[in-house]
Amino acid sequence: MVQALFANQRESNLASTLALVEGVLGELGHDPAGCRIDSTALHEWRIAKGSAVAHVALVDRTEFTHFRVCAIVMTLDDKVDRAALHAHLLAQNAQLCGVAFATEDDRVILVAERSTLDLDRSEIRNVIARVTTDADDHDDALVAKFGGTRGAVT
Repeated sequence: MVQALFANQRESNLASTLALVEGVLGELGHDPAGCRIDSTALHEWRIAKGSAVAHVALVDRTEFTHFRVCAIVMTLDDKVDRAALHAHLLAQNAQLCGVAFATEDDRVILVAERSTLDLDRSEIRNVIARVTTDADDHDDALVAKFGGTRGAVT
């Protein structure tokens, strides 16, 4: 009985979070159906702000679904001084609020993630704004200083 109750709570949480995220995307001028992408996430959308492209996703985690926003800020090449770049990114993390730089293979990403438990509309809007604005603000400067290319190499 407890297992079924927990499953209903997860499903209910996912459904309400999905509605909130799609509502916020619409408020921000994005067509939720038009920017939805197929992925391994439960639900995922691709949105752009300036030169930054972000992925907004609902991902399966052990206790609750998580809300994750991630933008590829730059793609590294062999000429990038990775040690200097990593030191710079760590220093930048200390200045950011609610988001962090990370690396994933040859990409520098900006990411924010949290549980959907008690997540509200203003938090969704804030996380999307922080990731997309910070990614757009930093991509050109990082590429100019360290090399590589802005965003993802396709």
